[in-house]
Amino acid sequence: MTSSSIPSPPEAPADAASPPAKKAEDEQAMGLKTKADFLFLEELGEGSYSTVYLGSDRNTHTRFAIKVCSKAQIMREKKIQQIFREKECLQKLSRPESYHPFIVRLYCTFQDNESLYFVLSLASRQDLLGVLKKKKKLTVEEARFTTSEIVAALTHIHAHGIIHRDVKPENLLISQSGHIVLSDFGCAKMLEPTTPEPAPPTPAPSSEAPDGPPRTGRRCSFVGTAHYVSPEVLNNKIIHEGVDYWALGCIVFQLLAGDRPFNDVSEYFIFKRITSLRYEFPADFPDANAKSLIESLLLIDPDDRLGTRAKGGFSGFKEHPFFEGVDWKGLPDSVSPLMATK
Repeated sequence: MTSSSIPSPPEAPADAASPPAKKAEDEQAMGLKTKADFLFLEELGEGSYSTVYLGSDRNTHTRFAIKVCSKAQIMREKKIQQIFREKECLQKLSRPESYHPFIVRLYCTFQDNESLYFVLSLASRQDLLGVLKKKKKLTVEEARFTTSEIVAALTHIHAHGIIHRDVKPENLLISQSGHIVLSDFGCAKMLEPTTPEPAPPTPAPSSEAPDGPPRTGRRCSFVGTAHYVSPEVLNNKIIHEGVDYWALGCIVFQLLAGDRPFNDVSEYFIFKRITSLRYEFPADFPDANAKSLIESLLLIDPDDRLGTRAKGGFSGFKEHPFFEGVDWKGLPDSVSPLMATK
């Protein structure tokens, strides 16, 4: 098989990768694109089989993040199905009725003999990990705001039958206005919908949310990042949206403690700590409600975790005291406390 022989799934209808109505002018401008339609300005990041560039549309001068995936490397790493799943998830979440301001948008895809191209919304050059490297840890107010937006993004993708499976600070971009943008759906999995799952209100053109993920998930091989991977993944058990909420618990801990809850000298010992739930809060941990939230997320049984269907979905977060006073509907328009750190 040559590098140009990766089959391409049928392109989605024109509106499948479209932004919401307020971005209609971008939708109309995109159309069918090729590499020649963009200027590749500089490299933003690199993965095992892809490189992300800052790109500019030659006609509109709109800037995007363009993910360029090497076909040869995709085949060497046997990631063909994974790259198609990523495209499918992004297309679903980028439809007008599925739009969410805290989730990266896919504007279009195309390919040539050597590469597949994903043209994505450009958040900024900073991610949550970069913020933590500068500050080491956040204030309780900053952590509450950040966690609220992560919760809004996660409950939204779960309501659309998608689990991310690689939630970590590096994949949480910070927009120019200081808001969270969930990115990198390379490990995402789309599950068949069954019964409705409540999600937080979003400023989408349609207020209707599709069905949530099923309670019968699926077994999977290890994906994600060692420090944030859940026990059920390590034990090759059935997974569902609870894998993302485990990672959320690890992130909240890191935001306020300045370090990850599960650390050791090697992945083997990190995994041992995770599967035996061995972690400790530092003596100066700043907030009892945040501690309670973390303890409700870092639980061995995924059905026991806050946010899962068994625990009431999004309503469980709304009722937790850590989120008291959060204006969930108004989050996208609120002033971010992270702006002071940019």
